[in-house]
Amino acid sequence: MKFSHRTNWPIDENPLSKKASELRRRNVPLLDLTVSNPTVCGFDYFNDELLKPLLDPKNLVYDPNPHGIMSTREAVGAYYREKGIELQPDQIFITANTSEAYTFLFRMLCDPGDQILAPRPSYPLFDFLTDLNDLEPARYALLEEETWRIDFKTLPDLKNKRLKVFLTVNPNNPTGSYVKDFEREFINEFCEKEGCAIVADEVFFDYLIDDALRPQSFAANDSVLTFTLSGISKTLGLPQMKLSWIVVTGPEKEKREAIRRLEIISDTFLSAGTPAQNALADWMDRRKDIQKEILVRLRENGKILPGFFESANGLKSLPLEGGWNAVLKIPQSMSDDILAQNLLEKEKALVHPGYLFDFQDERHLVLSLLIPPENFRKGIELCGAFLLNSRSGAFTKSFDA
Repeated sequence: MKFSHRTNWPIDENPLSKKASELRRRNVPLLDLTVSNPTVCGFDYFNDELLKPLLDPKNLVYDPNPHGIMSTREAVGAYYREKGIELQPDQIFITANTSEAYTFLFRMLCDPGDQILAPRPSYPLFDFLTDLNDLEPARYALLEEETWRIDFKTLPDLKNKRLKVFLTVNPNNPTGSYVKDFEREFINEFCEKEGCAIVADEVFFDYLIDDALRPQSFAANDSVLTFTLSGISKTLGLPQMKLSWIVVTGPEKEKREAIRRLEIISDTFLSAGTPAQNALADWMDRRKDIQKEILVRLRENGKILPGFFESANGLKSLPLEGGWNAVLKIPQSMSDDILAQNLLEKEKALVHPGYLFDFQDERHLVLSLLIPPENFRKGIELCGAFLLNSRSGAFTKSFDA
């Protein structure tokens, strides 16, 4: 049997994942600093009240619409209205998740071999999505300065006639950096000149840690064809309920053509479940309480970092703007992968090495801010102490070295 080239991915676990799996099989307790699943992080908003809308008799009726149920789209519209953005219901498409939303857009906008321009660093989902849609990934870099910003110098060399999508993540995962006004202006000018669309992933948009910032959603972008993605996995901390959306904006003619084509694609799948769609309005009424609880956790954990790293352990915490992750920088003489492996081997603490998010200099660790503060503090103290002790050469190799 011959399988497709597009799914010819390496199937072996990396050494870090392999070791973590082995320890779990042996029931060895781990201090997991990578958990990004809110359903296992001890939040109070998970209660029986969330389940009541699922008992609505309307859930027994199937009345498909390629855009999604009207009341669901109205709830999404109300969410953006609070941000000062007015949308028409036909500008909104309901999907089961953002991966499906990406697939709809890539199939609509691109032919096999076309390019998607995506940020680096970012999460590895895009590599799989481009493979599955027969596309070529290209990268533009985020520069690490006082905060992260787009390195505009990396864009000209990537321009070519097959570039169809400029992908931005607002705020970026894992750096947590929002797209600034001057960057948005540049992206619009670049896409208008190159004739490509913007796809803006805003799943973490509401989790603003730095109150001094005033980020703007791409759902208000109308100078070039733009698709803004979000969903309740992050917006409501309900990944198990499987509901996301696409917002279509841009010049009227292109917007109308995109809507027409998306209607056909969405009608082919009709994958978003009726119960979650019917429940969205009720769940959105709880949004501010849910987000407040999550934000308290993110900010509490975020405050631990600067004070702790005033000590001379060699770790540096990078500024937090938004999102669910913290990024640490380690001394230049060390490898993030080897450090992560040794932390797991010797201290039973699991962190993400930066290379998993396509950091290029092997000097970053990524930690989840979502975990309970007592675990986060314990993990930070352990990482710092271990690194301080190890600077004398206590570790030098990986599991498979």
